Amino acid sequence: MMVRVYVLVLLFALANARVPRSDTGSSTPPNYKPNEFELEQNRAARYEFSSNVEDHINDLMQQRDEVRDGLNVKGSYSYSDGYYKRTVHYEADDKGYRVTGEEVVPLDGPKIDLTGTASVNNAAHGTRITYKVQSIPVPGPVGKIVD
Repeated sequence: MMVRVYVLVLLFALANARVPRSDTGSSTPPNYKPNEFELEQNRAARYEFSSNVEDHINDLMQQRDEVRDGLNVKGSYSYSDGYYKRTVHYEADDKGYRVTGEEVVPLDGPKIDLTGTASVNNAAHGTRITYKVQSIPVPGPVGKIVD
């Protein structure tokens, strides 16, 4: 019985543990000063990547693009659930992270295609990976798609 109480207390403590946050919502302590090695790494950081998933089976979409040049990061991400396509543009630099633009486009609702395709495209570090899958309906319980 005593072990159960200890386990419950431990689970409760873990569930209520919080990462300290500053007033800006960052987990970085407010008076944190990076050392010279960290600053040099951050100034030298360079990358560019993109990711795109278009699911024509379930009518979903996800996109992300980001470019980092030293201390400056710019990018955007988009997603669609069939009802809306949302796009967010952002920047991060010595002034912090901020949204620089946002777009929301209403759609007609998801259009399920049980014989559709889904494609994935990723690019990073000069390498591109692309593939496509085709849905193949299999016999099974009869389902009903409700509009």
